[in-house]
Amino acid sequence: MQSDTVRLLRYALPFKGTLGAALVVALVGAAFEVARPWPTKVIVDYALSGRPFPPWLAELTGSTPSLATRPGLIVAAVLASVFLVICSAAASLATQVIVFGVAQKMVVSLSGQVFSKLQRLSLSFHQRHAVGDLTQRLGGDVFVVQAAICAVGIPAIASLLSLFGMVFLMLRLDAVLALVTLSMVPLLLLALLVFKKPMHKANEQQWRRQGEMMAFINQSLSGVRLIQGYAREAYFERLMAGHALGLGDAYVKSMRIGAGYMQVTTIITALVGATLLGVGSMRVLDGALTLGDLLVFLGYLAMIATPITGIATAIGTATALNSRGRRVLEILDSSEEVSQRKNSVTLQSVRGDVEFAGVSFGYPGNSPDASAGPEPLVFSDISFRARAGQVTAIIGVTGAGKSSMVSLLSRFYDPTSGVIRLDGHDLRDLALKPLRESVAVVSQDPVLFPMTVQENIAFGRPGATRNEIIAAAKTACAHEFIEALPNGYDTKIAERGASLSGGERQRISLARAVLKDAPILILDEPTSSLDAHTEAEIFASLSKRIEGKTAFIISHRLSTIRRADQIVSLENGRIVERGTHDVLVSGQGVYSRLYESQNIAAL
Repeated sequence: MQSDTVRLLRYALPFKGTLGAALVVALVGAAFEVARPWPTKVIVDYALSGRPFPPWLAELTGSTPSLATRPGLIVAAVLASVFLVICSAAASLATQVIVFGVAQKMVVSLSGQVFSKLQRLSLSFHQRHAVGDLTQRLGGDVFVVQAAICAVGIPAIASLLSLFGMVFLMLRLDAVLALVTLSMVPLLLLALLVFKKPMHKANEQQWRRQGEMMAFINQSLSGVRLIQGYAREAYFERLMAGHALGLGDAYVKSMRIGAGYMQVTTIITALVGATLLGVGSMRVLDGALTLGDLLVFLGYLAMIATPITGIATAIGTATALNSRGRRVLEILDSSEEVSQRKNSVTLQSVRGDVEFAGVSFGYPGNSPDASAGPEPLVFSDISFRARAGQVTAIIGVTGAGKSSMVSLLSRFYDPTSGVIRLDGHDLRDLALKPLRESVAVVSQDPVLFPMTVQENIAFGRPGATRNEIIAAAKTACAHEFIEALPNGYDTKIAERGASLSGGERQRISLARAVLKDAPILILDEPTSSLDAHTEAEIFASLSKRIEGKTAFIISHRLSTIRRADQIVSLENGRIVERGTHDVLVSGQGVYSRLYESQNIAAL
């Protein structure tokens, strides 16, 4: 199975040119780093001991007389050492600046793709995943690509380049010591094999726990009004403490295993270093190495731990990132259960003729596994037709499937069986965006965004003029209370519309649907938070705006729907009667019973 970290590194491909430049700079930096111990050899073997100069040094001192003296050679070697340190640091800094810039662009790109995918995934996916967990994945886990480049990819390559350079020069100096150095490779691989599975499991548990806690926090803050109203703060504090304790335990376990792995690699490196020191000293005593050679080796001994530890750290980090990467890729790999077919049809003009033909529907299961299958059917074998321009009212007791039925018109879900047609076309054959643009929805629990009132009303028609927005607000009986707000239509609404009453939120939502001016209008308990007088005013004003539109009205207030062209009664997931108010009220069915219970006749 392909590593999730490797898959995420593919997001670096658009920046391969910039990353290539970073690798070149890293290579130059590695060269400077590898050369750092050599000025020491020059001072010890040639400036201090008086040994004959090698050809390259003899040529250099011959062309520069000031280097021919021992003090001059020492000064030159010291300056060369300083130069190498500065160049190595500059190359490292330049590499980091380039890499972090690319990594940030990768995060922006990946987060955009994840957000776009979440926007396209069906409501059933969102029902299976807590909002807080998805927020954690989008706002936190996407940074895995930054870590993959900054803590795995580039550091690992730079460490390998430095290690190869050191090993090459060590082989030139003494093959025996070089082989001792390479003996740590199989030991490090063995340590990785031992720790990889526990590290992966611990990291996976840690990020799952963090997602669960974020979901709990999101739910708690969203329901803080209810929590305070029922004085349940202490209970939720205990629940939060439980989540925090679980996350803390998972974090400690992950850190403990990671620290264990790092300590094992440190011990392996130290043991090999001690062996190198002992064997190298014996080689000097035997005359196989000069004192300068030994000092170069000792310099590499101090330096070689850095690239080896860097490689080991990169491997451990990659293992940890796999867990977070999988949480991101899980979203990107999710199938779009409600997808647009190839060669889909775009209706140039929507009349609004809607037909349900033998439609049955059950919500997909709430298990994170979408393949678990649907829940029991909400309704079955629904067949009726709403002609273009007709007003269809849907009634029934709570849970009868009224809202579920109209939600299929926007293809939030697809029917379990049967066909829904719009102007003679199966909804599944229509292009998704134009279809949804032809439907305006007002629900009993309206969603308002933390934007201005004007922006919320114009949400479905961003190019609307101020006068058109005001006209829509007047139709929804919202103009007066909007004008009374601190900044009128430019007043910014609090998150979730918390700064408005339930009735005010519904009226803004209704104004939004009116302004959209779609050929199909769905009113799902649109005035449930309003008094009867305001409701009557709204529907009197609304009746003129919906002429010629196909409207579906769901309401428990029969006064709202009695003038509908047809009324569909649902009971136990089936249509039990259909007709006009006059026909149904004279019968003995669902509508008649509801009519009597509300004492409509007395009104």
